[in-house]
Amino acid sequence: MSLPRLTTLLAEQINDGSKGEFDSIIKNIKKVKEKEEPYVVFLVFHLCMDSIYFELDKKFNEEAIYDYYYFGNNSAAASQYYLTREANSLKYLLSSTFSDLGNTLKKNNLEDGELGHIIKNMEGRGMIKISDKKGGGSVNLSKLSILTNGEIESIKLDGKGDIEIGDKKYSADSFIRLFIKDENKSNKFVLIVPKIISENGEEVILPRHKDYLELVKIENKLGEIEGDNQGEEKICYICKKSSVDVSSSYSKKFDRTGINKIFTTTTINTSQYLRNFNYDHNYSICSKCYQKLKSGEKVVAEQFRSKIAGEDAFIIPEAMLSNFDYKYLNYLKKFVDLSFSSKDTAAWVTEIDSEVLDNDIKQYCVNFIIYRTDGNSVTIMETIEDVPMLRLDLIAKSLESNSILLDYKTYNVSLGYIYRLIPVRVNNKGEQLDIGRVLSFYKAVMSGEKIRHKILFEYACEALDKGLKQLGKARIDNYFNLGLVNYANGYEDFFIKRLMMSYIVLIKTCQDLNLMDKETLIGLEKEDIMDNFNTSSEKVNAWVDRLESFLDKQGFGESQRAMFFLGTLINRVALAQVEKKHKTKPILKKIQMQGMSEKEVIWLYNDVLEKLIQYEKMSMFTEALMNRFNYYYGLSHNSWKLSEHENVFYIMAGYSYLVGTKPLDITKGEEDAQKDFSMDEEKTE
Repeated sequence: MSLPRLTTLLAEQINDGSKGEFDSIIKNIKKVKEKEEPYVVFLVFHLCMDSIYFELDKKFNEEAIYDYYYFGNNSAAASQYYLTREANSLKYLLSSTFSDLGNTLKKNNLEDGELGHIIKNMEGRGMIKISDKKGGGSVNLSKLSILTNGEIESIKLDGKGDIEIGDKKYSADSFIRLFIKDENKSNKFVLIVPKIISENGEEVILPRHKDYLELVKIENKLGEIEGDNQGEEKICYICKKSSVDVSSSYSKKFDRTGINKIFTTTTINTSQYLRNFNYDHNYSICSKCYQKLKSGEKVVAEQFRSKIAGEDAFIIPEAMLSNFDYKYLNYLKKFVDLSFSSKDTAAWVTEIDSEVLDNDIKQYCVNFIIYRTDGNSVTIMETIEDVPMLRLDLIAKSLESNSILLDYKTYNVSLGYIYRLIPVRVNNKGEQLDIGRVLSFYKAVMSGEKIRHKILFEYACEALDKGLKQLGKARIDNYFNLGLVNYANGYEDFFIKRLMMSYIVLIKTCQDLNLMDKETLIGLEKEDIMDNFNTSSEKVNAWVDRLESFLDKQGFGESQRAMFFLGTLINRVALAQVEKKHKTKPILKKIQMQGMSEKEVIWLYNDVLEKLIQYEKMSMFTEALMNRFNYYYGLSHNSWKLSEHENVFYIMAGYSYLVGTKPLDITKGEEDAQKDFSMDEEKTE
């Protein structure tokens, strides 16, 4: 994967330049709520009236960001000279923007132009204050019309950008309303555009001024820049052409959180450790390629940004056999987004098959760059390169084929749902501390790397342990990725069931994809195992047959079945304890979620028998479950192969199987104690 090459290709395919030469740096505003009506307002400097005020312009539309050249906020420590601002950045316009604009014009020898004279005129009239220091200067708030008409005595801007009038603070939106007199809160002021009304009444919209646009071009190195035709010729490492305008300094103008900055940061940080490495000669680019990179940077930010496991991600498509065909790119992104967001794997697969009418889309691969940013710098958390679309298709269909149907409820797993299965702790700032293992697991699945089979059982037991402890608290305060809020207030059994069934699906899928270092779900070697069991009750036989059929389908072996049936017995005890008005299920405290040895399992079995007798639950159905445990344990105990985590996993799988069902010997009290299964569907889907 070559990030610069892919970025320039995306720019060539998608950005045709129809929006003008500033398209690559034009920003989108934050989306407003569905019921809100967005508007553009002018910040007016009326030189003749010696007054500053806000004036409603028009309803905002998508073209406004191009009409008024909205470039966002200047990044990091750069001069804040951009003029058009979102309302929540009003503080820049009322403080340093005009001072920084004047200084930036001076730095580029444009201070004697028309815009420079306008700035000097505004300063001469006392409307603004210019400072020699970057970030200094301010607008003279005493010139605001609501002060000059005597309505308000004093106004000041606090350090956080709020406007203080007396002892009351105003947000930008509420402050603007003092001028526009609009009480309709559904009308949202989203974009602020500075405008000058000169002494002769001429209106000048400052962001459209030719000197301002020339300044923006120079500062962002857009177009042909004067002076670039002098100096040493170098070779652009992207287009491989020789030119005098080739330089690595262009990288300073990339978005600090964009795809290009990821490449330049990592290569610079790497190259400085290499002896005699000349970064400028190896990674310099020409002005044309720079502009393509800037354009592609915007395309990636707007169309190929996503979320994976709660972290920001760039998803970059790449043609395997030839260059991009634009008609497929939007669907490629949609395909991948579905992979990580779809809850219904079957519907996901159906949509894939219905839309892929030919094989062209399968001649692509995708690259994932998962990162974290504070707005000023970028930290790469994981990269997953060259994942063929065929691979994603295969993963989707394998997950779908291994989904589990129980009592008319389907337990399936999408790529995105894997994030819900591995516990992730957060700190006080909400940052995910151990998200790396989730991302590493994604990388293994999508890249075909081997996975230790034991790690899945360790993750499952840890998820059980952390999840149940959280659900036992008055308030869930961590491990939010497990979706625990859906199971609060007595629904912890359904959390266990969803988790166990999902892990079974995941383990079988990893086996199908040949990812496991050892296959664990391989079924029984002996056939017709049910011929060894029969009772005088057809209903009991049918129930046990149902359980055995499930285990056959999932590929459980002898030891796994023994633990599974022990889990079903524990479920019978747990329900009896709930019927006896226990606030919790004490029997679950006997299960050590961190792992149990075979000896500890036998101790647990003896405790379960004691409780079954105590609660008078030794029915024919219970005895049938005991028979199955003893039969399978007898076959396997001399050659026990399960790890301590696997023991717990299969016990809890058996426990969870009966959650939400109505066994033959269930009492009315137990049935009332066990919340109806349909409620689980309503709460968690």
